[in-house]
Amino acid sequence: MKHVALFVLLIVVNEKIKQCQPFAPFLPAKRALMTIRRNQFLEAAPETTSSLHNASINTNTTKNDIMWEPSQKYVQETLMYKFKKHVNIQGEGYEELWKWSIEHSDEFWSTLMDFLNLQYSGSKIPVKEGTILPDVEYFPNVRVNFAENLLKHGHPKSPLAQSEALVSVSEARPDIRWTFARLREDASRVQSALAKMGITEHDAVAAYLPNIGETILAMLGTTSIGALWTSTSPDFGVPAVVDRFSQVLPKVLFTANGYVSKGERISMLNKIEDLMEALPSIQRVVMIHLLDEEREEWASNSKLASSTVSWESFLEEGSCDDGSAPENYFTRLAFSHPQFVLYSSGTTGLPKSIVHGAGNTLLQHAKELMLHSDLRPNDRMLFFTTCGWMMWNWMISSLYAGATVVCWDGFAAYPRLSSPWDLVEREKITHLGTTPRYLQACRARVRPHRDNDLSKLRVILSTGSPLAPQDFDYVYNYVHKDVLLASISGGTDICSCFALGNPLLPVRKNELQAIGLGLDVCAYDSDNRQSVVGIKAELVCKAPFIAAPVGFFGDDDQKSKYRSAYFLDEPGVWFHGDMVEVTGSVGKAGGMIIYGRSDATLNPGGVRIGTSEVYRFVESVEAVVDSLVIGDVIKSGKRAGDVRVVLFVKLEDDLALTPAIEEKIRTTVRTGASEAHVPAVIQQVQKIPYTKSGKKIEIAVRNLFADGTLPNNLGALLDPSAFDEYLRLAEAGL
Repeated sequence: MKHVALFVLLIVVNEKIKQCQPFAPFLPAKRALMTIRRNQFLEAAPETTSSLHNASINTNTTKNDIMWEPSQKYVQETLMYKFKKHVNIQGEGYEELWKWSIEHSDEFWSTLMDFLNLQYSGSKIPVKEGTILPDVEYFPNVRVNFAENLLKHGHPKSPLAQSEALVSVSEARPDIRWTFARLREDASRVQSALAKMGITEHDAVAAYLPNIGETILAMLGTTSIGALWTSTSPDFGVPAVVDRFSQVLPKVLFTANGYVSKGERISMLNKIEDLMEALPSIQRVVMIHLLDEEREEWASNSKLASSTVSWESFLEEGSCDDGSAPENYFTRLAFSHPQFVLYSSGTTGLPKSIVHGAGNTLLQHAKELMLHSDLRPNDRMLFFTTCGWMMWNWMISSLYAGATVVCWDGFAAYPRLSSPWDLVEREKITHLGTTPRYLQACRARVRPHRDNDLSKLRVILSTGSPLAPQDFDYVYNYVHKDVLLASISGGTDICSCFALGNPLLPVRKNELQAIGLGLDVCAYDSDNRQSVVGIKAELVCKAPFIAAPVGFFGDDDQKSKYRSAYFLDEPGVWFHGDMVEVTGSVGKAGGMIIYGRSDATLNPGGVRIGTSEVYRFVESVEAVVDSLVIGDVIKSGKRAGDVRVVLFVKLEDDLALTPAIEEKIRTTVRTGASEAHVPAVIQQVQKIPYTKSGKKIEIAVRNLFADGTLPNNLGALLDPSAFDEYLRLAEAGL
């Protein structure tokens, strides 16, 4: 059966290869076509633009509690404050700076590029060509190299050359450390070895690797050339990897012979063997031997031996005859040159292959890390992520700021739930990236403020899902009283954030502090065609922004897939798919509350409810460990067509769902939210299904119960077996 499945998979991939030409969608568009499309959109634009800027403000909103406030001394040390002074924005608040950045968008991005000292060549004039997304190109006359900017601190003349740049911590082996100078040298070896193979900026390179230092080096060597980089984590199944990589046709694959998670040693031999058969575009495999016991088996595998080279031998190939590193060579290409491909989760269809530009990603990340996250030279960034999540790309860009990246490979909460806090203490982390799911798990019994020295910790970043009010309480009561807790939100679509932290502002419970600079983002009432404050509505971006993708792989010349993903409702207005509220605590610039995906919105009796509104109260019930909620359309009876709220709950070990627990849940939701939020059905389950990036798969579960639609790829789930009991429940009926 394995061989039959693989044969079918190979046929499908070969058909894709016949239809797909790498990079073809990103050749410069004909000016005539752009002019025609721009004129078509401009016919509709005036009404859209004027209505979008008429904001409806609910003045009866209650401000959320302030949990932390920066001192004036701290504020004046931040780069955000210094940038505000640099552009001569008056006033003490952030809203004035944000308003200037969107009203003078071209001036903002041009000024920011030099303020942050990006290394580039060419002219910044014009800042952009085109006025309506997706037909916009930023800095068309600028040439830049992504790796050159991240490796600049390794230059012999840099004061940070001998400072620590990268720490690789893994369950599989002892720690490995690189200075900025060594990182630059090893990246040049990777670049040289790839160049000797004939890899150019027109090719793609992929990684099927854990979050280790070599993965970062492989990316830096690849982007030094300008070749396209794409990656995923080793826990993905082969079909899920083929769904992704077959769209970009990589010539080189960086992988490992295995990995370790929760102490278990897991071989990759069979996976790589199947992947090589399914992806004939791969000409060479570079193998990192994390499991010593697997070396001989790899060497004796006739199918892989001829095309596989060890990491150590690969670096030797890229070295000079005397073993030294060759001079760095950075290929500067167009600012919007396709540099990274990231993928949507793929639980409801084939993963979208979203392409991000080199300069676009670099400038956006630098802004978010250095201004919004207060990341400074010699700071230390630890983000618990995999190579299949956009936060990996975001984390690595910390090198640009001169900060140390500490990457973790393994199961974060192993051998103890408190292990991540131990690592924060050991590595003197200043910036920690985590998820609400981990903070939720810690609430009851982990007390870092008592058990760990977190004196160096200055910023905690949380993403993957909305941060619950209880998590704010937990952090400030039991982790660190004097820390900026930045709940951030954006996603794979933009490889960055729409709303995030801000060191100039207080942290308010339940809120993301602010909308990002240069982003004309609002909560948008589609019915009345206006932005709103203090009211739940759609998150949109009303004007072009630098982090927008440069395209989708496999799209047509008219960018039909791209347009249908974000721009169907109104020309040039990016609809992100989140239901949010701009609270007004920072005027129109924030704060923001994320209620969940707008397409997962519950709608009982016509009342729009975000899923996070239910989780907030359900998961405060002591017996509940985790939960998932969907809106289930009633199929018969007097209420046919209406929606009922169905709640799945995972309870504490050995607990069964009793009428008393059900009543406690319903009372808590009713008291905390409203009668409309109260679940009509509560069903106990053993597992809650998540994607590998930590998102609950509400839409896939909803579709299963609605019409029996199965997820496109269970391999995209963190635990594919988590879906089994939902299949049984859907068959039996609730």
